[in-house]
Amino acid sequence: MPTESPIETREHSASELRLVSIVEAETATGPVKPLLTFSSLVRGGFEGHRAVRHVLMCTRRARPAKSLEADPLRLAAEAAGMSFQPIVERGRFDARVLSELHEAIADAHPDIVETHNFKSHFLLYLLRKRRPEMRGFKWLAFHHGYTRTSWSVRLYQQLDRITLRAADHVVTVCQPFARELTRSGVMPRNLSVITNFTAPRPAPTASSIAAARGDLGIDANECVVIAIGRLSREKGHADLLDAFRQALSRDTARPLRLVVVGDGPERSRLEYLARPIAARVIFTGHVRDPWPLLNAADIFTLPSHSEGSPLVLFEAMSALCPIIASAVGGIPEVLVHGETGLLVPRRKPSALRDAILMLANEPQLRTSLSAAAALVVAKYTPERYASCLLGIYQSVLPDALQPG
Repeated sequence: MPTESPIETREHSASELRLVSIVEAETATGPVKPLLTFSSLVRGGFEGHRAVRHVLMCTRRARPAKSLEADPLRLAAEAAGMSFQPIVERGRFDARVLSELHEAIADAHPDIVETHNFKSHFLLYLLRKRRPEMRGFKWLAFHHGYTRTSWSVRLYQQLDRITLRAADHVVTVCQPFARELTRSGVMPRNLSVITNFTAPRPAPTASSIAAARGDLGIDANECVVIAIGRLSREKGHADLLDAFRQALSRDTARPLRLVVVGDGPERSRLEYLARPIAARVIFTGHVRDPWPLLNAADIFTLPSHSEGSPLVLFEAMSALCPIIASAVGGIPEVLVHGETGLLVPRRKPSALRDAILMLANEPQLRTSLSAAAALVVAKYTPERYASCLLGIYQSVLPDALQPG
């Protein structure tokens, strides 16, 4: 039997904080985006704190070495100053993942290990149960909310309600999720809420906006309603299609066009539902950078049945695109109905239809909502996020971030 690599509890007087983040992702989307921005900010030290040495780990199905070298997540991580460590997985329930994860964590000698979804929570929970040396670091579990997809995902989500109680600290993205976690047994003193953010970006040029619309065959006089996100059931795209179909039967100042950006398991069903209005709906599939499309749109919609602190909401605010969103999760913590956006009940296409018609026919309202939202989103900066997160690290490792 090979000797296991121990992880010792060390004095936190080293020149760097050693941080490991474990994610389940193929590309730099979702929870990975904030990680990349955070890492690029703190790698050389931030606001008097020590520099952070950051390792990004994720499971990867076995693949040729060349494809791992060109892995988009690896490239994004390394560009942000992170080390990238794939954990090779040979099947859905590969028991060897535990030993490989143990070895990778041991090699990193972390002060803090973060897990960012239910699978990584469960794997680290098992490691700490089986191997006492895995308690030589602090465990922060990030809770981003639940979706219901496959049976295996639902199983992990049920286990999550147990594993999160064992973490040293749990970080979530909105107060409704925090209340849900306390009901599941997470102690309030071990729980923090940190809202997402967006990094400021320059607006695309008028010519690039025109090109974005032209590439999709959208006329200059059309009012573009856009939705951006994974095409999964909890995102409410079926409600949006129903609402848009109803809106098409009403009078509007400009012809309406719906652009659905993204891909996912619901795409075929949604395309089928859109067949009666197919001439007015565009499914773009996955778009690597939807920023030009977002700036080319007149109305942004987020009809989700559940959300936490969605990055795309902050991006829409930054793009000066007036927003219609479901009043779920952390969205009402960011938007005020009638001031910075329009909030509608989830699963209510008629309310969504009315909001679309209101914004389509009232350009002054669109302008006032987007201007007010821009003032709000200016407060949700990467620097604010980094400061909040470093404060959480400080709470679990009081001496780790102090300058030497």
